[in-house]
Amino acid sequence: MFAMHRVEESRLRRFVVEVLAKKDVPRGDAEIVADVLTTANLCGIDSHGIVRLSHYVRRLDNGTLNPRPRIHFRQASPSTGVVDGDDGLGHLVTFRAYERLVELTSSSGTGAIVVRNSSHFGIAGYYVRRLVEHGFAGMAMTPSDAFLIPFGGTKPFFGTNPLAIGFPCPVVDGEKLAPVVLDMATTEIPFGKIVLAQKEGKPIPREWGFDSDGKPTTEPDRIVGLHPIAGPKGSGLAMIIDLFCSVLAGTAWGPHINKMYREIDAKRKLGHFLCAWDLSRFRPLDAFAADLGAMVQEMHAVPPADGFDRVYYPGEIEAERMADRSVRGIPIDDGVLDDLDDLAAKLGVEPPTER
Repeated sequence: MFAMHRVEESRLRRFVVEVLAKKDVPRGDAEIVADVLTTANLCGIDSHGIVRLSHYVRRLDNGTLNPRPRIHFRQASPSTGVVDGDDGLGHLVTFRAYERLVELTSSSGTGAIVVRNSSHFGIAGYYVRRLVEHGFAGMAMTPSDAFLIPFGGTKPFFGTNPLAIGFPCPVVDGEKLAPVVLDMATTEIPFGKIVLAQKEGKPIPREWGFDSDGKPTTEPDRIVGLHPIAGPKGSGLAMIIDLFCSVLAGTAWGPHINKMYREIDAKRKLGHFLCAWDLSRFRPLDAFAADLGAMVQEMHAVPPADGFDRVYYPGEIEAERMADRSVRGIPIDDGVLDDLDDLAAKLGVEPPTER
């Protein structure tokens, strides 16, 4: 049996900063990465949280991640721009793109930024959550290495290609609720769940994907392909995301994207795409928030199906988890903690928790 440990958010955040600082990442930059990772864990998206840290360290060690990138921004028009990440940590690169996007959107009412020469950026919903704090609707997307078997095909071509879309907080009876944030992969499950199962040494459901023989497997180490959501719809959406993030950015797409875990000695060179809309340019923001609140109230009034407490809107469950984990700590499995303890011992930093 695997034990589950609760780790305080602040200790986990501090651990990430200390580890990355040991790898020549400036502390301010490391704090941004730590914020993205701990936010993922707080939201319950553990597949994209602290479990990824040792991988980033490995790439920093072999030079395929740049600890001190010179991130360059080129404004292409009043509302568009391009960011070159100089092979830095994707969380940092995309955060800098987000900051520029806020400037464009605040000035023009809408903004769009293409990012190139980046790397894995964590959860797409993180950047959308930051955008909605400004009263914007936001969207963030990224490609990944090939794991999605396109509808009608027999081998992977596109990545899990996550997409996040968010709107500011609905208001009900004068109270702000959690923002609406849809954060999803285009596969039935994100590949990060496979990574988490590998770290924890746990089997996976047979319906998650296929092995190299095209057969379902419960062994996470044997997975080579994942199913798209909704058949041709998920397959088509994955292609559209690659068009925005890869083809538009002039970076590799689909099967040509560097394999995050299997081509460890090559730089990732990923593209991303972010855009935002200032909702106040369309109508008063408080009126929008009130109508969104009315929509949420009506959704909550829908009778729940068997086995469900109620109907939730996108981002609501994550907000509840965040509130709980902020108080009770972030649950981390023995297998993941073993990995973090190894990092702590090698780098001479204090481990995130005592066992």
